Amino acid sequence: MHWPRRTPLVLLAAGVLCVCISAAALTTSDPRWWLSCFSRLGAMQDGSSALFNGGMMLAGAVIALSAWPVRRGLKAASAAGLPANSAVSVVIPLLIVGLGVSLTLVGVLPLSFNVFAHERAANGALASSAGLLLMQRLHLRGLSRTLDRLSLGAIVVLVMGMTALIAGLITLTVFEALAFGSVIAWLQTLQSRVEHLRPVASRPFSANSQHLILSPIWGTR
Repeated sequence: MHWPRRTPLVLLAAGVLCVCISAAALTTSDPRWWLSCFSRLGAMQDGSSALFNGGMMLAGAVIALSAWPVRRGLKAASAAGLPANSAVSVVIPLLIVGLGVSLTLVGVLPLSFNVFAHERAANGALASSAGLLLMQRLHLRGLSRTLDRLSLGAIVVLVMGMTALIAGLITLTVFEALAFGSVIAWLQTLQSRVEHLRPVASRPFSANSQHLILSPIWGTR
């Protein structure tokens, strides 16, 4: 009997975000919300805000849960001799949890409730994303060419996007979409890649596996 393939948690979180943000954007009372930021959708204190904030909380919780399969995969990668040491298998899942918790807090603490707390939660999501990309470049290079390319692309998007935002060339909404989209694409690829890793089983010791090497008693020159 073949069970249906399980949907990756990061992909599920991305789907939740897309649906809830789209529904909130279509029903919001502020048609010019996109000139500010996505969080504007959650500050109207109406049904559209409930959709946005609820979606952020649910997606954040799912992303935080994705840290568990990633941790198992990274531990398997370390056991298989791939570039993922024991510290990486702890730090990266913690950063994923930090990203998920930050997104959840964005929904729990909307702009209409407390601007300072909301902005700190958003900053936490950005910092966690930057930390994940940095860990990839420092400790996971070579694990997957696709991961390497996506992490480099995400870093370019973050740097160029921030520069364009400061220069007033794009709005915060555009920056958030580009930055978060690139990080989610990388995180989804990471989860898919490490879930297929398995520790290398050590060969059992037997008499037939022994190799006796004798050196001549008179030595060598």
